[in-house]
Amino acid sequence: MVASISIMNEPSRNDQSASASTKTLIGTLCCLCVCATVAFIVYSSTQHPMPPRRLWTPVLIDTNGYTMVLPESRQLEFWTPSAKTRDYLHTENGQVVPTEAWEAISNEDVVQQFGSVLHTNKSILGYRRVEVWGQGQTVYKPGWWWTVNVFTNYTANDLAKTYNEFWNSHQPLFIEVIDNRGGVEEPSMATP
Repeated sequence: MVASISIMNEPSRNDQSASASTKTLIGTLCCLCVCATVAFIVYSSTQHPMPPRRLWTPVLIDTNGYTMVLPESRQLEFWTPSAKTRDYLHTENGQVVPTEAWEAISNEDVVQQFGSVLHTNKSILGYRRVEVWGQGQTVYKPGWWWTVNVFTNYTANDLAKTYNEFWNSHQPLFIEVIDNRGGVEEPSMATP
């Protein structure tokens, strides 16, 4: 009879052993998932230094085919009024409202003068402007969109100061800044 009791207990021990093994495996997997989640959260919340990315590459190519990349430059883009802008401004009693009066220019001479002011600054490499239509915080209207190429010592704040002194707008100025930073490419000789 003793032999039969011990045989009956054998399967019971195997079931308990298998159950304990399964519980240990599940517990280990849960612990690993929790640890992986914590590690992911910590990794995601910390900053990882990345090298600056070159967004655009200004290149000068001389007449001999020598190529030089200007490594420390940026583009500043912004809007100014054109002679057509005045037709789209708010008026009261036939007059442009005071907050928009600075945008009411009669001809493009003042725009040319602003370009000359920009061009006299040694930190400004050059500019271009195109006629645009758009809407920001004001009504949909025409104007000029400027792209000014500058060295990195010329900031958006420098441009805003020049802009406000020239245009007397006394309003916030929206400037898009596109930096040309990142790995410097070696100069090369272009093949003719």
